[in-house]
Amino acid sequence: MSSAPEAYDVVIIGCGGLGSAVAHTLTARGLRVVGFDHFARAHDRGSSHGTERIVRTAYTDEMYAHLGAESIDQWKSLDSSVGGGLLSLGGGIDFGITDELDAIERSCRAAGMPVEMLDATDAQKRFPGFRFTTPVLWQPVCGTVNADSALRLFQDRALAAGADLHFSEPVRAVSNTGDLITVHTAVRTVQARRAVFTMGAWADRLLDSLVQRIDGGRDFAAAVPALTVTDEQVFFFRPVIDTPWPTFIRRDVPEYYGLPTPDGRLKAGGHYTGRPIDPDIRPEPDADARVAVSEWMRENVPGVDPEPLSVTTCLYASYPDEDFLIDRVGNVVVGVGLGGHGFKFLPVLARRVADLVEGASWADNPFTLHRTARSVGPSGHK
Repeated sequence: MSSAPEAYDVVIIGCGGLGSAVAHTLTARGLRVVGFDHFARAHDRGSSHGTERIVRTAYTDEMYAHLGAESIDQWKSLDSSVGGGLLSLGGGIDFGITDELDAIERSCRAAGMPVEMLDATDAQKRFPGFRFTTPVLWQPVCGTVNADSALRLFQDRALAAGADLHFSEPVRAVSNTGDLITVHTAVRTVQARRAVFTMGAWADRLLDSLVQRIDGGRDFAAAVPALTVTDEQVFFFRPVIDTPWPTFIRRDVPEYYGLPTPDGRLKAGGHYTGRPIDPDIRPEPDADARVAVSEWMRENVPGVDPEPLSVTTCLYASYPDEDFLIDRVGNVVVGVGLGGHGFKFLPVLARRVADLVEGASWADNPFTLHRTARSVGPSGHK
């Protein structure tokens, strides 16, 4: 005779960046949480691996600038709680289309963040590793967070607080009566009253069966736009001059970005320039992307050897407007579409998701299913 499924308050389907942060937040509030992820702990198959992610408030949209400022404060608290090593605020620069830089400056100031607009000559003196032809917007309260360490911190704290997190254990099937969610894997069956759906690049799977039997669920699932998953190639370069490196974003078409790594390299790549892929099928590294990034670095960042040392892949999983989807339907909270620029906001978004799980509302939620697309600058990206 089989035993009854183990019961929980919340089941989290997908324990990447947001799922792990939500597990930490919910367990800290005393809820009994179980989570499942398709891959091993600390895997590199999604969007949350590696030792660095940019944290910034540099957005043309004031909402994102405020969200970024709040998130940086939360990262500071987390960094302090572990004695440092999680967050590095070495500053960041944006350069390129002047109108976009002006809009970013206004947004940052509206969010209470310090910024300084430099002409190309002054910027060249301050940042000798670059070659500038446009004004440069300097943001001293900007930098990087160690993604691997952050994920480990969220998971360790959730586990210590009693969460059951199961890695390398894909969810095979789900059902939801509206009052009770049943989740089946090859190993176990569990039940929970509420679910958090954070499957990242795999978000087009399982959602229909999770919501189809609850009020409004079919309409919700039918209205979710197609998720685009792209294979974004990022490359690592060796500096040839001894200088502090800020994070950087070139605001133009195409858009390029870069950031220093803990081991002294510079990581750089194109932003939303990758090939659309199935996340389960990884192509060989894109030789054209390597050439394009290398040539751009040769022209614009002469302080590094333009021949890449190595390459890695970061999946972008995003919607056409590049905004996130964080919404509740019945007893399910969906948090997807963060690939591309969502990691920096995890502490704040996890709190918002946890509030929705517990039945609270999010006044003026900018990430509902039926949202109005947010603004972008002339470069076309967030």
